[in-house]
Amino acid sequence: MASRNEQKEQARLARLAKEQQESERKQRTRRLQIFGGITAAAVAVIVAVVLISTLGSSSSTSTGLKRGAQKTAVYNTVNAELKGIPESGTVLGDPSAKVTLTYFGDLQCPICQEFTLGLDGGGLPQFIKQDVRTGVAKVQYRSLCTATFNDYSNGQSIFDDQQSAAYAAGKQNLFWYYAELFYRQQGTEGSGYVTTSFLNTIAEQIPSLNLKKWATDRTDPSLTDQVNSDESLASSKYGFEATPSFAISGPKGTSSLGSGVLSYASLEQAVKSVS
Repeated sequence: MASRNEQKEQARLARLAKEQQESERKQRTRRLQIFGGITAAAVAVIVAVVLISTLGSSSSTSTGLKRGAQKTAVYNTVNAELKGIPESGTVLGDPSAKVTLTYFGDLQCPICQEFTLGLDGGGLPQFIKQDVRTGVAKVQYRSLCTATFNDYSNGQSIFDDQQSAAYAAGKQNLFWYYAELFYRQQGTEGSGYVTTSFLNTIAEQIPSLNLKKWATDRTDPSLTDQVNSDESLASSKYGFEATPSFAISGPKGTSSLGSGVLSYASLEQAVKSVS
């Protein structure tokens, strides 16, 4: 039987292969569009957009952290999505909601980013709007180390630290604000961007977070225990080795939804199956 490290390495390779396939697909699509008759003017517009994007990115650090107006815009986007929805620990939604979507993630995982932000068909934003905000379902986030473990020599330690930072925000019922801000400013995978300064900056972007309490709470050993417990649950109960991975439970029982970027249609079908 493969060791835990071997399992994580296999998961990392599978994840990187998926990312490569997606990149190649996008490149093929782009070439077909160009050779299919995109005009010189349209090409010029694309080039201009790329240049603007490149210049705009230079105003941020290499970690992806936003500054000035960009920072404000990112927070406003997160606030618009989450404001008014109950939070408790890592749970988003009405505690009495009959359906629970359990989301196993790694804050440095780019595929988790896709799902969380609604990129490439990720269904979480619409699920939050249509099902969580209306009280049909709630979402519980749990930790599973994948991208972080494989991209650092001390990846597990960094993972425990970053996830605990988010869980510490959860002690003030602001976990989802922290996690969403992290995903929206996620750096280049394997670049070593997650430092104490990065984690502190994410926290500072949440106006209602008591920073002094958060700084104390994030060193609470019980948070690391919670992270480790989440990982054990992912492995022992569901056999999950990749992120994002999902399970759903409701009046009709609990089922695993597997791993990968789930669309809103898939989530909606899962809700109906357990309601």
